[in-house]
Amino acid sequence: MTAPLIPADVTIPRLPWVPVYADRLWESDFFAVATDAEFRAAFCLWLKCWNQQPPGSLPNDDRQLCRLAELNGNLAKWHKVKRNALHHWIECDDGRLYHPVISEIILETAVKLAGNRKRTAAATSSRWKSSNEGIRNGLRNGSGNAQNSLRNGAEMEIDLDRESERDNSPPYSPPPRRGGGRRASQNGEGKRGHGPALPPALNPKIIGHALPCACPNCTRWVEQQRIA
Repeated sequence: MTAPLIPADVTIPRLPWVPVYADRLWESDFFAVATDAEFRAAFCLWLKCWNQQPPGSLPNDDRQLCRLAELNGNLAKWHKVKRNALHHWIECDDGRLYHPVISEIILETAVKLAGNRKRTAAATSSRWKSSNEGIRNGLRNGSGNAQNSLRNGAEMEIDLDRESERDNSPPYSPPPRRGGGRRASQNGEGKRGHGPALPPALNPKIIGHALPCACPNCTRWVEQQRIA
């Protein structure tokens, strides 16, 4: 018998993932000889052993192993796949099964998680000891305080609402230009130095003309009225 490959005081939180070294798996003897049913049972055991105590171990009991292997309690199926499903698992002094490769990965992960917890605790302690109120409140760069942060957020929402109203407003349409268009420009209206072009008008002394009128007499009368 051997001493447990993982100390009893090692703990790992329930993780939504577990590391799998693909190249190491593809090149293993187990992958070369295992059937589909054996590989499925073994893979279930690899995943579920992370949530055991100690993590990375398995109970040395066929009924529990059958359940962990997701075989619906069918012991006959379990006995068919047991030999290769437990490939490289060894029984240790505590009566539980351990896998050398999985135990190695478990210990590496436990060290990394412990380092992360220490760094988080140190950062939290440093934040609470800071004289900057913004840093104590968890604001980035320690700028302002929590109340200013909320006020800035409200102002940002107002600005976004204004931008939304501006985006939904109809496009700007310039007012219609005064003047007779092309005909007025041909008659000299709207040129630099003469001010904006005026709409065609009628000389009241001329009878028989109708609007719009751009004859020389009416045009000359418009220019005289503008100068006056």
